[in-house]
Order: sequence, then structure tokens, then C-alpha cells
Amino acid sequence: MTKIQELGSSLQKLLSTLKKNREMIPLEVLKSHYRQPYYALIREINKTASAFVKAVLINHLILNPDISLDGQAAVINQVIAESGMDWQMSSCLSRTYNVEQLYQMALELRQKIECALWPYIDLKTCLVFDLDNPDAEPVTYNTLMRQICRDGIWENQELDLQWKFLFYPNARIHPGDESVKEEKEKNGYGDSYRTKNNCTPVRP
Repeated sequence: MTKIQELGSSLQKLLSTLKKNREMIPLEVLKSHYRQPYYALIREINKTASAFVKAVLINHLILNPDISLDGQAAVINQVIAESGMDWQMSSCLSRTYNVEQLYQMALELRQKIECALWPYIDLKTCLVFDLDNPDAEPVTYNTLMRQICRDGIWENQELDLQWKFLFYPNARIHPGDESVKEEKEKNGYGDSYRTKNNCTPVRP
């Protein structure tokens, strides 16, 4: 069982307990007579939900090791803040008690993060020239993703780079520059890749 599956299973059990309590006992009574165990349950749900979402967001997330990790972390935090999805996730848990829906929302947020990080990852996109076959068309390859680009679509395929010449067209471009987009379009990359990790607490 993976960490994501383990956290998801624990979260679903906690949510089932919360749902049963709310269905069997009036909310006013839960907040007064059973205040201590009720709010302890809410805190445990918040803690587990936050860990679950974070695990989904960072699981095998690719970062460029040659670029400031703080800068890339800032991009991730900005995407999360601007998405407003932390509140949506909280509302989802409060209304549905459904971990699967939370998981799908976390995947959607992860996709937004991957798109925002793409300019950093794209710096590792190169043209691979076969020195033994100089007339062959170069292959577009990303050494971080270990994927090749065919007809604008990235596919998993690790290349043997021995005796190959690698040309990095974006190596001198900083992700913050406007020229990044222009350079990507000039080289035919476009956006073909695929388009502070917190989960807002469940409302008592």
C-alpha cells in the first residue's frame, strides 16, 4: 500500500466517523456536550487531509535541480494560493465526506502546478543528435522527464545518450523571461507537456 493509499484509507475512516456522529447527534450537542472528542476528531481529519493532499501534490513531482528550489517552491505556493482550491477541498469534505472526490481535486491542482513548473523543466529539453548517423533528424528529449516529443506529444522513452550530441536551446533562458514562451513556440514545444501544500480545515 502506497503512502497516498494509506492516508486516503485513514481519512475515509475518520470521515465516516464524523458523518455518523453528525447524523446521530445534533450538531449543537456535538459542539457542547461532546465538544472535546468532536473537535479532536476535526483536528485529526484536518491533519490527515492535509497530509493526503500534500502527498498527492508532491508524489514524484519533477523539479529542476539546477534551478533554485526556493524559487520553484514559491511557484508552487503561488499556484495553490491563486487556485482557491484549498477552500473547495474543505467544502468538498464537509459536504460529501468523500476521499475520492478530494483525490480528484488534488490531481487537478497538481496538474496546475506541473504546468506552472514547466518553464523550469523545459530548460532540460534538448535536441539529441546521433553522431553515428549525422543525416538523421534530431530527437527532442527531456532529460528530467526522460521523455521524447513526437508530433507535439511527450511519451515515456529513456534514450541511451552515449555518443550523442545534446543541444539545449533553452539553456540560457530564465523561466521568468518573456522569451521563454517565444523560444518554446519557435522550437515547436508549445504547451504540449500536460497541462506550501495545505488543505483548508473542515468546518466544524
